[in-house]
Amino acid sequence: MTLDPHYRPRLALAGVLVLLVSIVAGACDSPRSSLRPSASLLDVEFTPQPTRTSESSEEPTEAPTFVSLPVGWDNAFCSVFADAVVAQELVIDVERALEEENFRDARGLARDLRDITADATALLADLPEWEPAAQATLEIATLIDLGGRAGTEYGAYFADDARALRRARNLRREMLDGTPAANEALAELADLGIVCEGQPLVLEQS
Repeated sequence: MTLDPHYRPRLALAGVLVLLVSIVAGACDSPRSSLRPSASLLDVEFTPQPTRTSESSEEPTEAPTFVSLPVGWDNAFCSVFADAVVAQELVIDVERALEEENFRDARGLARDLRDITADATALLADLPEWEPAAQATLEIATLIDLGGRAGTEYGAYFADDARALRRARNLRREMLDGTPAANEALAELADLGIVCEGQPLVLEQS
């Protein structure tokens, strides 16, 4: 059989095409490898979370202090204290009136002193006992007793007992000397939360 001289190039070209197809087909059947970077090499964007402060690092707050009072004690005590405040003012004002030779006012103030201390004494008798206020109650009771006795002596003086004035003044001095201790005891009550409306727990000292 005689081949066409132009057929050989065609045959060679066909062989090349077959070879290329087989190479491509082989490449498609071979496993593919991943060229992506490993996770450790990736740049990851993130927003840092705020740091929480441990609750244990916070300073502990003091628990509130609760005071248990006998029923009606605070009202009864404040009534006694109000009388004690007035008695303290009166025993000072009596002497001021005497220094000014205003005997009429001095006599009236001495009478008021006797009345207010008598009222305070009656209130003290009905005051319920409460241990945290024992010292303050004792100090107030002592001052009221001294004020009452001073009022009596002033009254005797105005009834022409000249020596009674000296006794009244001695009692007045004792009353004023005992005021700082009473104020200290009252301050302890204030620290416990005892409040008398409109009146700080302090007695006049001069």
